[in-house]
Amino acid sequence: MNVVFIGAGQEMLDLMKSLKPLCQRLSAICATAEPSFDIDNKCALLSYSQLEILQSMSLALNSSKAQEQTSHIANLELLALLCHTPTEAMTVFNQSLNTANNVLPMSDFATDLIAITYGGETVVGSKNINNLTALPKEVFLSKDVNTSLDAVSVIEDADLIIFGPCNPITDLMPLLLIKDIRRALLETSASRLFIDMPNSTSKLVNSCTSAEYLHWMKCQIGYQFFDVTISNQFTDIVKYHYQESMSVRPEDVVHNKTLGMMSALFDVPSAMSVEAMINAQLNIAPARY
Repeated sequence: MNVVFIGAGQEMLDLMKSLKPLCQRLSAICATAEPSFDIDNKCALLSYSQLEILQSMSLALNSSKAQEQTSHIANLELLALLCHTPTEAMTVFNQSLNTANNVLPMSDFATDLIAITYGGETVVGSKNINNLTALPKEVFLSKDVNTSLDAVSVIEDADLIIFGPCNPITDLMPLLLIKDIRRALLETSASRLFIDMPNSTSKLVNSCTSAEYLHWMKCQIGYQFFDVTISNQFTDIVKYHYQESMSVRPEDVVHNKTLGMMSALFDVPSAMSVEAMINAQLNIAPARY
């Protein structure tokens, strides 16, 4: 099974590592750190800020030998000088780890997330947006950017696309606002699963319910990006019924990776919503709307 994660953050990385043994190929398209808004040469700075984050994710996901990290970091710095884009450098770097798993930036070009509040205030950057205490009137990217062909390709080849778990507004929305990613997500035949973040330090995320910010996100980006959602409701009920119905024969577990994948997903401190139960019937391949 080819699985693609979209978003950013430690919680997402932890789930990626849990599902890694169950995937034929695992990829991630990550929102990356925004450079300072008042610096002119943002694209050059972006390359290095992205590479630092992305190489850390690749090493954490693919390398079990801590002593390899120093040489890998040095190799990546050299690649950054030889390659034209962060995507090119990360592609060669991931190949050097001798793995089919791949970590990619959302874009090779710099852009900032900007919010406009109902009071007319302009708020720039993820950190400042997370300090808002109510959902803004509008969010958008300061500059329209394209994603890489590699990112589009992994979405096209995916069997399952997982959004998060991460901050849905600042770690996920910048990706969903990119037109190439929107088009690929709307055309994919893969099942699309959104995992709610169980705990957040964001004042903005904590100011509303999951249902409220998911509806707001749909209005902002203009499309429904997931088929099934795992939210922080009905945890004990759904997990109990799933475990009771799951086969315990070893041969079934060996031949049906879905069982192991669902168990790993339930280890996330969240649970399926009513919508997920109706559409998926505890299966990760639900009927599309």
